[in-house]
Amino acid sequence: MKKNRFLHTLIWLLLGLKSSMALDAGIAYIVYATPDRPYLEVNIEIAAGSITFKTMDSLHLQAAVEVLILVRSGEAVANYEKYLLNSPLVTAPRDLLDVKRMFIAPGEYTLEVALQDAHDPQNSQTLTYPLLVEPVRETYLTTPLLLRSYRRDSTENPFVKHGIFLEPLPFAFYEQRATRLAFFAEVYYGERLGANGYAVRYYIEQDMGDGNTTLVASGAQRKKPSRLDAVLAAIDISQLKSGNYTLTVELRTEHNQLVARHKVPFRRSNPLLDIDLSKAEISEEELNNYFVADLSEENLRYSLRALSALTWADDAEALKNLLAGNDLYAMRLYLLRHFAQKNPNNPEAAYLEYMRLAGAVDQRFHSGFRYGFETDRGRTFLRFGRPDDLIRVDDDPAAPPYEIWVYFNFPKTHQRNVKFLFYNPSLAGEDFILLHSNARGEINNPRWEVVLYSRNAINQIEGSNYHDATHMQRNFNRNARRFFEDF
Repeated sequence: MKKNRFLHTLIWLLLGLKSSMALDAGIAYIVYATPDRPYLEVNIEIAAGSITFKTMDSLHLQAAVEVLILVRSGEAVANYEKYLLNSPLVTAPRDLLDVKRMFIAPGEYTLEVALQDAHDPQNSQTLTYPLLVEPVRETYLTTPLLLRSYRRDSTENPFVKHGIFLEPLPFAFYEQRATRLAFFAEVYYGERLGANGYAVRYYIEQDMGDGNTTLVASGAQRKKPSRLDAVLAAIDISQLKSGNYTLTVELRTEHNQLVARHKVPFRRSNPLLDIDLSKAEISEEELNNYFVADLSEENLRYSLRALSALTWADDAEALKNLLAGNDLYAMRLYLLRHFAQKNPNNPEAAYLEYMRLAGAVDQRFHSGFRYGFETDRGRTFLRFGRPDDLIRVDDDPAAPPYEIWVYFNFPKTHQRNVKFLFYNPSLAGEDFILLHSNARGEINNPRWEVVLYSRNAINQIEGSNYHDATHMQRNFNRNARRFFEDF
């Protein structure tokens, strides 16, 4: 189970030990050759599982990494930063993230980033990259910086630019829960492209593995003439399958002439999109990576029973048979499949959202005989949502309590003014039964009024044949048909 594995890992961390993997870092470096003075920005991310977290008190852990950033021109050092990067005090290990900026003159360099675990000197990594800083005299587009997220921020935080907090993604890896790819770039001397402005075009291509690529998403922004402008954009990647991709950002004139282009590779993991969930099996080991592995048998069965409201025909029979057995693996697999089809990026979020609703429905319509979501009103609420209007009658002397639910628009069948009539013939608690509906595919009982007023229906039906009668005689207190047809 995930929780057990986490506790086991945490015990080792509390003992001051790290995982067997060497220090693992991602680096994203960008040259911002601003018109005033060019500078280098280095974004660093260090994986929590690759460094040592020491206990600081009874609740908190902390890691530290010695960082050395060198910019070399041959054997000469053009600029450098050396410092100790401390994680905040945390209750569970998490990645370290940092950004450093340094001014640098135009030229060709080598960027070297050396990292060493402060609690384990043998755990280190050194990364080197070629670095070109060009003098900017014409229109210029910076390399796009991939982002994990962004938000408005007016503080002096080093991750803030142009009033936006930019959380970088140095590993260039979008995990399953990520639904958007965002990036940031800057454009200098854009006014030189003409008085009508220019365009920034961006698109994502998938690497097909044979030298070919496939376009999977694209977008564009129009920009006004400006000496310095920021580009911030997001692309929906929720439906991108696992694989290697490339983000391309282009600067183009108003006449679509290419001025500059940058390509940034990234990886995407989306395992639940890579398989046919209706057919494929998932091993128990793989299943342990998802929320269903942490559900007790009681919660598992409760969740599946809550799903019964959404099942039809063969699927409903399959779920019934599943609940009658004891195969917990099959139950977990069924639950994961259902919510992965709703939200393959984050099936747990879809599950929690639905269970919050099912719990509220259970409380609202609980009958004393079954869960509220298993009653007719509970099922209707979960299938079709809250009604637009509702009439409840408890004081009709000739009928048991009844409710009429009204849906002005009914997308399920593309009908308008759809109604459901529930009644409680046993007068037991709140166990109302669906008697009649004009929704296609639901119970349609032409004799519903006769059944509702069955206490004295024989003497007050319209016509002389009780078995064929569909209407009751009009009466001052007998309002169900008026409510159903005229409301």
